[in-house]
Amino acid sequence: MLDGVSPIDHSVDHSVIAVLLLLLLGVSIIVGTFMAFLVGHWATRRRYQIFSNLPLPRREPPHFPHPSAFFFERPNRWLLVRSSEIGPVQAALGMTNPTPCLWSEVVGRMQERKLFISPPVQGWVLVCGHHLPDPAEDPDLCFHFILRLSRALGSVQLYSLNRSVNHHAWIRAENGQIFRAYAWAGETLWNQGEMTAAERELGLKCFDYGEQPTLFPFSAREAHFANSEKVPLLAARWSIDPLTMPSQAGVRSLGLCGDLTPNRIS
Repeated sequence: MLDGVSPIDHSVDHSVIAVLLLLLLGVSIIVGTFMAFLVGHWATRRRYQIFSNLPLPRREPPHFPHPSAFFFERPNRWLLVRSSEIGPVQAALGMTNPTPCLWSEVVGRMQERKLFISPPVQGWVLVCGHHLPDPAEDPDLCFHFILRLSRALGSVQLYSLNRSVNHHAWIRAENGQIFRAYAWAGETLWNQGEMTAAERELGLKCFDYGEQPTLFPFSAREAHFANSEKVPLLAARWSIDPLTMPSQAGVRSLGLCGDLTPNRIS
């Protein structure tokens, strides 16, 4: 015992002080954390108030290809008829066994002697199928076929292209008369009517009957290749590119699939 104070009293005092210090430290940490939270919350609200008054940048909606584009490819030979209805086109073609058909079913059902007649798009009806006459095989048959349809339907156009050999053709008839026709299959098979402004603007090269550009064979092949690649562009100028039609018509729109009566071709 020293000066009337026992060692036990000193140890008790030290313990109390230590506990008080720990409590004070804990309270300081809690208070500091809470203040930091308040400051951060205030700063976040302040930034929100500032930026919420600024105009948001305009964002265009993302563009995704129309579903029908995955199911339809541009045919190698197709017919375009100015019409707002399928019925007259079906009657003029003499289609038999007609069944409703979606764009997505076209590829799977384009078998021998099958035709597809599309719903109208921008005033044009598309017809495609293996049994359409090929100008490269029989231009005379194609001539009579187009004239017969044009007498019945008015404005009729036939397009054909074979990229592997660069055979190509485009025929346009109006009210039973050939307005313009050109067909190439190693030689000029058909060249009728004056060259149109659209052909000149696209740089299409049309040779006269019997004309063989033998002096510059490579240039000639390039011209034929360019013609084949530009046939769809000419269709877009004269009427409509068939590749764009499914997305405009709608993936659920119905056309007709059926057979083409052989005696209605000529």
